[in-house]
Formats: sequence, structure tokens, C-alpha cells
Amino acid sequence: MMQSAAVLPTESPVKSLPEILGVPLQQIPQCAGCSQHILDKFILKVLDRHWHSKCLKCADCQSPLADKCFSRAGSVYCKEDFFKAGKKQNKQKKNRFFVCCYVLRKSF
Repeated sequence: MMQSAAVLPTESPVKSLPEILGVPLQQIPQCAGCSQHILDKFILKVLDRHWHSKCLKCADCQSPLADKCFSRAGSVYCKEDFFKAGKKQNKQKKNRFFVCCYVLRKSF
């Protein structure tokens, strides 16, 4: 009867993400939408939070926000939904607050 010996590699041929990028995992930003690390060419930074471009969506209609976005009370909106909500607030005589925001920065 022939016995086979188990061969244990001394080094793993598969490198971890931090090894590949040369950056500690803690320094790779996480997306505010999906909580995954952002490894895309561009990182969107809106409301001091980082986003994948596919995850930045209007809080009301869920349409992707490609050019501009507006915020109120920590939520991000497309132009139409932002101003639609603003009209409702004006009718209720409440103050409205908005910030136009969209910042791109190159990632790794």
C-alpha cells in the first residue's frame, strides 16, 4: 500500500489585498453605501463619507447621482427630489438647508 505525504507550502501563493496594494487595510476607505472597501479608480466623497460611484444614489428615487447631488439632514438627493422636498417644506413654513456636493479624488 502506497502512502502519500501531505505537502505544506511554506509561503502562500495568494497575496492579501494589503500586500497587493502596498497599503494597510485600515487606510483603504469603506463605502458609506455598501460598507465594502473602495478599490475603484475614483472615490466619491460626499458629506465627509466615501462612496463607490455605483452606490451614491438619491435617497428618494434611488437614481444614480453622476453629476451633482444635494443634501439635507444627512441624506443625499437628486436635483428634482431635493427641490420637490424643499417646496413641501416651504409650504409648511420650515427652514430648509442644503449643500451642493460632489468631490472626486483619485484612489490608489
